[in-house]
Amino acid sequence: MAHETMAGTAVLYRDHEVIILEDVEKETMEEIKKQCGCGHCTCTINDHKVDLGNVEFVGFKEDKIDWDYGY
Repeated sequence: MAHETMAGTAVLYRDHEVIILEDVEKETMEEIKKQCGCGHCTCTINDHKVDLGNVEFVGFKEDKIDWDYGY
């Protein structure tokens, strides 16, 4: 059986702003969670290294969020 990675929507909080990352692999979300509270939380998104700064993890929802309904 092939290993299937699940992507979803990540919600982060940074300096009074909410950051929404869509199509984030669950592995990337775990990487971000481990670094929360660090001055420079870094991860790789779409083959690019991204410095998210000092973020707090709020949540992760598998699949995409339907913004018309909020889920």
